[in-house]
Order: sequence, then structure tokens, then C-alpha cells
Amino acid sequence: MLSYIALIFEKGNRLHLLFCGLLFLVAACIPLISRRAGLIPSVLFCYAFVIICIYTGRWIFRKWLLTGRWKEPIGVTLSALLLYTFAALLGYNYFFVPVFAMNHAIESAINIGCLVFVLIFAGFVITAIRSAMREKINGLRLAEEKASSELRMLQSQVSPHFLFNTLNNMYSLAVNRPAAMPGLLLKLSDLLRYSVYEASQPLVALKEEFTYIGNYIELENIRSSDRLLLSVDLNAGEESVKIAPMVLIVFVENAFKHARNSLEKKIQISITAKVEYDTICFQVTNSYAAPRPEETDNKRYSGQGIDNVIKRLNLLYPDAYTLEQQKKEEQYSITLRLKAK
Repeated sequence: MLSYIALIFEKGNRLHLLFCGLLFLVAACIPLISRRAGLIPSVLFCYAFVIICIYTGRWIFRKWLLTGRWKEPIGVTLSALLLYTFAALLGYNYFFVPVFAMNHAIESAINIGCLVFVLIFAGFVITAIRSAMREKINGLRLAEEKASSELRMLQSQVSPHFLFNTLNNMYSLAVNRPAAMPGLLLKLSDLLRYSVYEASQPLVALKEEFTYIGNYIELENIRSSDRLLLSVDLNAGEESVKIAPMVLIVFVENAFKHARNSLEKKIQISITAKVEYDTICFQVTNSYAAPRPEETDNKRYSGQGIDNVIKRLNLLYPDAYTLEQQKKEEQYSITLRLKAK
């Protein structure tokens, strides 16, 4: 017994119960307002008549029209129209006008037939609207699940990408400046801790993201300090400003990577960030040179960082960011503006 009750009130049937209940309340108001108990049988007949016609239209729509076949529903609709018109005419004769002339019977049959058609068509329309809404909701749900899955995949690629770049840096320092390795390993530990634990969060404070970027810059600065002219100005604004983690670091990594390719004695990197109203403005400018032959040979291992961060921006900040890239002969710059969260 409980299983049947649960079936009646399960999620898909609640809307039908609500519709029938509201229609019943409207019908119940008629004898209550008129204070005539004798109207109850006729009101119940009209209520059942309306429900049957509407749900017949719903059944026809779901049974045949959704499958793309048209001949069967037209025949069933005409049969239901004739049957319900005849039944309603008998009910009208029994409850409302026990005796009426033939011409009045024909007129009543036409009027009732039109009413039956309207009610069946209402069932069509209600079902069509509900099916369209359900399809729209399912489409949005699938799109959201796809976006979330793609975002998780991209986030899982952030830490390995960062780790590969950092280990390459550590290898170079271990060869050229081994005495600096202990302090750098501690710095690397802090960087990895942030990339593993904080990167899993949907949002972090902009101040924390800038602290992470600052630690990375310190590590890179040790490697390239002999020829690097570095300018850093990171203003995180208010404490409440938040950002998706590990979005900005890729641009900083690429700035150091491409600047080191330059054959100039001095290389320049400028990193600035500020918050203007509700917009984070992040700009990186660096010396630039064409990739070396060995980097061109390993092209399939490069460029993933920028591609991934653009995909993440499209998912996290749809229509809420702009990214400008300018490449000159000896200089490359990016300007990212995105809405703070």
C-alpha cells in the first residue's frame, strides 16, 4: 500500500496532482459560493469531463505526435471528439436540461463539440510546453555537467604543467648554482603546496594568488637575476576580492620563458595588477625572441598552458573577461581584464 502511495507522490507525478487539485478547488467553489448542494453531482461531472479531455489530449500527444506519426493521432482525436461530445451531451441532458427540442440538441452538440476540441487541444499545448521545458532543462544540465567535467580536467593539468616548468628551472640552478638549492627547495615546497591544495578550490583571495605569484617570481629571479630587469607591482585591492586559482601564473611563466630566449644582454619583464571597481586588470610585458630550434622540435610539449588558461577563462568567466595579446619584434605583452568574484 505504501509503495502505491509513494508512486502517486513521486517527483514526476506531483505536477499532475497539483494541476488536478487546483482545478478541483475551482470546481468546489461553485456549490460553495451558490450555497446549493444540489449542484455537486453536476459540478463533479464537469470536473471529470474537463480532466478526461485534457489528459486525452496529453496522451495522444505523447503516444503519437512525439514519435513523428500523424495519421493515427488524427483518427484517435476525431474518435475522442465524437465520443466525448456524445457523452457530454447525455450528461448535459441529464444534469441541466432534461427535455429540449431537436434544434436545441443540435446546437448544444456543436457547442459541446467545440468545447471538447478546445480541451483536447489544451492537453496538446500543455504537454508540448512541458516537453519543451524538460528538454531545455536537460540540455542546460548536460551543458553544465560537460563544462564542469572539462573544467576539472583543465584544473588537473595546471599542477603538472607548473611542476614541469619549475623542475626545469631547478635543474638549471642545480647545475649552475648548487649552493642556492636548499632555499629554493623550500620555496618550491610552498609553491607546490599552494598549487595542490588551493588550486582545488573554486575561488581564492586575490591577495593569496598574488603571494603565490610573488614566490614564483622570486624563484625565477634567482635564476635570471644577472641579466633581468624586473618590475613588479601587484595591488590586490580589498580582502573580499576573489579569483579562480592558477589563472594568472601561466602568463608569468611564459614571460620568463620567452624573455630568456632573447639574446640581449639585458631582458625586461614588467608585471602589474590592480583592481578597478569590480574588474581585475593584469598586465605582463616581457622581452621576446623567436623560439630556439630545440624548442621548436618539442613543440608538442609547449603552448598547453596558454591554451588551457583560455579554456578555463571561457568556462569560469564567460563574457566577463577580455584578453589582449601584442607581439612585436623584441617585446610581447598581454593584458587580461576580468570581473572579480
